[in-house]
Amino acid sequence: MKKQTLFLAPLIFLFFYPFPVKAQFFKIDTEFYSNSLKEIRKVSIYLPHNYYQEQEAYYPAVYFLHGWGGNQNALDDRQMLMSHLLTSGQIQPMIVVCADNGCQPFGTGVYVNSVITGNFEDFTILDLIPWVEDNFRAIPQKEARGLIGQSLGGYGAFRFGIFHKDKFRAISSHAAQVNYDLWMPAVRQMLMLENSGPPYFYNFYGFMNDESMGPNGFFTRSLFLASSGFSPDPNSNQTYINPQIIQFPFNQYCQLLDSVYAKWKAFNIPTMLSNLSPADSVSILYGCGLYDETMAYFPNFALQDTLAHHNLSYEFFSHKAGHAMPETYFTRSMIFLDSLLLDYSIYTKDQAPFSDEILIETMPNPFSEYVDVSFVPDNSADALIEIADLKGAIVKHMHKQVKGKVRNRIRFNTSELSPGIYFIRVTSGRFTGSEKIIRLEG
Repeated sequence: MKKQTLFLAPLIFLFFYPFPVKAQFFKIDTEFYSNSLKEIRKVSIYLPHNYYQEQEAYYPAVYFLHGWGGNQNALDDRQMLMSHLLTSGQIQPMIVVCADNGCQPFGTGVYVNSVITGNFEDFTILDLIPWVEDNFRAIPQKEARGLIGQSLGGYGAFRFGIFHKDKFRAISSHAAQVNYDLWMPAVRQMLMLENSGPPYFYNFYGFMNDESMGPNGFFTRSLFLASSGFSPDPNSNQTYINPQIIQFPFNQYCQLLDSVYAKWKAFNIPTMLSNLSPADSVSILYGCGLYDETMAYFPNFALQDTLAHHNLSYEFFSHKAGHAMPETYFTRSMIFLDSLLLDYSIYTKDQAPFSDEILIETMPNPFSEYVDVSFVPDNSADALIEIADLKGAIVKHMHKQVKGKVRNRIRFNTSELSPGIYFIRVTSGRFTGSEKIIRLEG
C-alpha cells in the first residue's frame, strides 16, 4: 500500500482522570485535530487499570466504530462489562478507542471518503490510529490492532479490515448492511410505504421522528445516508429528492437506477471481499439478530457463502434479538479479539516486528469439544502444536507435517480438557506462534 506522510497539528488534550480501580478500565475524554477532516474531533480512550503503574508496558488496541447517530461515548454503557471481562481474566489489558464519526447533513459519515461528509476513512486510518500510537502506549503493529463495529460501524469494520488488511489482525462486525443486492428489493417495498406516490418525492427531512432508528422514514433516510458516501453529487439533477446533493438509487417511480447502483457495487462487501485472501491473516467475527429491524439478518446469514468461497477465517454469530448489539455479542467480540492480538508487554517503538513469529488463528474460541488451529508457515516442515495450561504444563500436543506458504488447518479434540484458560503454541522450524484459548463448560 502506498505510504503517506501525515502532519498533525498540535494536540489538544482534555483529560478527565477517574481514580483507577484495580482490574478495571478507566475513561479519558480527549480530542485532537484531524488533518483529513480539517477540524477537532472528540475521542474516548479506555485504559486498563495498570496503564500508569507499568510505565514501560505497551498494549494492543481495539477501535470501536459506532453506528448512525452515535458518537465518542458509544461505549459508555459497556465500560462495566469491559472491566468485568478484564477482572475475570477473560481478556488481557488493552486500550479501547472510540472516536466521534458524526457529521452533517445526515448525522454520520459512512466510513468512506466523501465530498459531501468529509474523508472519514482517512480520519480513522491516517489520523486517529497514528495519533493514538503517538500519544498512548499502543503497539504500532497489525498484530496488535482490532476493530469492532455496530451497524454502520460494522460496515466500516469490514471495509477497513479488507482495504487496510496490513493494519488490522481481526475485525468484529455486528448488524451491518453487508449485501445491497439482497437488501435493495426489501428496501424498495419500504420506500413505497414510507412515501406518497407515485410519483414519489424523497425528503430526508420529511419525517416526524428525529431518531435514526425511529419508526418513520428509516429506510428513506438510510438511503440518503448511504448515498452520501457511495454516490455523492453536490450537483445532482434529481429534482425529486431533498436535499439535492446525492444521486439517489431509485427514481420517482421507485425503480432502481442501474447507473447509480453501479457506483454502489464497488462499496458492496461481497465485491470488496475479493481483495482479501487467507494469507492476509485477517480473522472475521460477525453477527446479526434474527429479528433485526433493518432487515439485515438474511444478507448477513448469506454472506457466509462468500466468506467460505474465499476460504477466509470467519465465525458467524446468530442471536434471537434485534438490531442493537447484545452483551453476549460484545463479550464474544472482546474475547475473540483478545485471543488474536498480541499480549501487552514491554515494548519499544524501535522494536521491529517479530520476524520469527507465526500468526495463528483458532476457531471456535472459546471452544468446547474441539478447536481448530490454522497458520501459514514459511516453509514446509514438521510442526509441533502444544496446548499448555496457565502453569505452563503441556496438557496436549501433536506433531504434524505442514506445507509452507499455504494455510494449514489442524483440529484438536479437546473434550478431555477441563474448563479454563489455556495457551496453544505452534513451532515450525525457527518460527513460533502462540495464542490464548478458552475451554467452556459442556
